[in-house]
Amino acid sequence: MCSSLKNYQKKILFYVIVLLLCLPIVQQKGKFISTKPLHGSFYNMEPLAISFTNWFNGTYPKHTEKYLNENFGFRSFFIRIYNQLQYSLFKKAKANGVIIGKENYLYEENYILSYLGRDFIGEEKIRKKVEKLKKICDTLGSKSIEIIVLLAPGKGSFYPEHIPKKYNPSNLNRTNYEVYKNFIRKEGIHLLDFQSWFLQMKHASKHPLFPKTGIHWSKYGEFLVADSILNYINHNTSKNLYSKLLLTKMNESNKPLDTDDDIENGMNLLFNIKDLKMGYPEVQFEISRDTSTGKVLVVADSYYWGLFNSGISRDIFNNGEFWFYNKQIYPHSYTAPLNVDDVNLKAHIEANDIIILLSTDANLPKFAFGFIDQVYDLYFN
Repeated sequence: MCSSLKNYQKKILFYVIVLLLCLPIVQQKGKFISTKPLHGSFYNMEPLAISFTNWFNGTYPKHTEKYLNENFGFRSFFIRIYNQLQYSLFKKAKANGVIIGKENYLYEENYILSYLGRDFIGEEKIRKKVEKLKKICDTLGSKSIEIIVLLAPGKGSFYPEHIPKKYNPSNLNRTNYEVYKNFIRKEGIHLLDFQSWFLQMKHASKHPLFPKTGIHWSKYGEFLVADSILNYINHNTSKNLYSKLLLTKMNESNKPLDTDDDIENGMNLLFNIKDLKMGYPEVQFEISRDTSTGKVLVVADSYYWGLFNSGISRDIFNNGEFWFYNKQIYPHSYTAPLNVDDVNLKAHIEANDIIILLSTDANLPKFAFGFIDQVYDLYFN
């Protein structure tokens, strides 16, 4: 009796194991259980049709093996389990360049290195670039085009207290931000220094200006930035956009919305990291008259995406373009790819009244992303 019971249990165990092994195959074919998709950029492989040639030259087996490895059932679930174990047990992030700081504040490493001055490119390089920019400002100024430099804060400079000890955060060196700020002010170029401003408001702000698990300024911080840009243009340049932002409602959420947890999303964890209570403004653009002038071009990194998606370039900047890293031109690239290298540079520049050059501190080693050299060569070489 005991022997037959043991055999029965072994059979049950065997069938359970076989079932578990078959589940991914069944899931791959039928998708009978909904799983949360992975965040990030992935190349979707298509299965390869078998032929005499690709079978004997080895192409079909290799392609099929890779395809099955990337498309088996419950793949996203198993990856999230693995990533969660790495995070919970070893404080490791299975995402490129992501660093887990104290109290589970998330960083990208280049923002930490920027704050510590470990990516400093040298005073001479910065001086020469700013001198070029000054000549460009003077030349375009004669054509009634003004340039504004916007220095955005970074996660490392805003939350240095949570940087891991292994980076020796008390050892601070000279930074690109400090030198750029000094030379730009010395040359009299329009400057919006949001890094200093955000640090001044850090403890007085009603809502966090940076999220805990995201890399960009918060949605509330974006609202303050947009409002400040409009005020600066209207009161400190020769232009007037005849527009302002109206805060209609302020919402709060313990769950990050939009891009406020973009780093955490990229980590593809099984469970959410506890976040800060964030503020989410509801905003309207108030335009006091038809803006036939006031076209604004923005050359920027990813810190402008939130502002661009809010409609500020379309509604306030007179359908102004966004040159993402001085490469792709938006909104044109939504319908068909359009790059800066494909257009008449002089015509596109001189179609604007204002040009904003926006960069967070981590991108200052490549400030303006080639724009300054291109425009300098256009007018002076």
